[in-house]
Amino acid sequence: MLMRMVVLFGLVTGMLMAEILWQPSYRQAKEEAVKEGKPMMVILVSHTCRWCRRLESRTLNNPKVVEYVDEHFVPVIVYRGEGNFPDFIRSAYVPTTFFLSPDEKFLTKPWRGYQAPNEFLYDLKEAWKAFEASEKKR
Repeated sequence: MLMRMVVLFGLVTGMLMAEILWQPSYRQAKEEAVKEGKPMMVILVSHTCRWCRRLESRTLNNPKVVEYVDEHFVPVIVYRGEGNFPDFIRSAYVPTTFFLSPDEKFLTKPWRGYQAPNEFLYDLKEAWKAFEASEKKR
């Protein structure tokens, strides 16, 4: 009985502490995407944006979102005003989420604004389907 409780505690703790495996820079995300043959999920944020913080704390920490992103995408967060990403990743709104093929083609229209975990997960799946369809055309 005690062993079951320890295992259950470990599983629950692992799920609660799950984190997206973020790439440290756009350049490294692109390199990883090419190497792994995965699409990139690029989130444009601002240091002063409360909706960006809400996206990070509520949605991007959701265990189902974390699992899906880590399995299917190469994720990176870039900060508006820091200019360490290509010019085509621009938006007047933050947060904005971009889904790109490894060769930097848009897979979907950019998503602007905060999304709750279930909405975000649905759209992640749609972006993955778009990536799979684009790969079949090659």
